[in-house]
Amino acid sequence: MKNIEKQLFAIYKNGIHLGNERGIDVDDAIRKYLIASLFEEFLDDIEFVSLYSAKIAVKKLHYS
Repeated sequence: MKNIEKQLFAIYKNGIHLGNERGIDVDDAIRKYLIASLFEEFLDDIEFVSLYSAKIAVKKLHYS
C-alpha cells in the first residue's frame, strides 16, 4: 500500500466549525469525521452528507 500523505482538514456543518480530521482529500476527511462521530449509517444519505464541508485547516485558526 502506498504511503499517501494525509492533510488536516477543518470540518464544517452549515458553516459552523465542528472539528478537524485528516484525509487524502475533502471527501475522505468528511467520511472519516462522520464515522468517528458515529454517523456511519448515514454515509449513503446524500442530503445528510451534503450538510458537511471541509477546507484545509489553518494553524492558529483551526488548531494551535
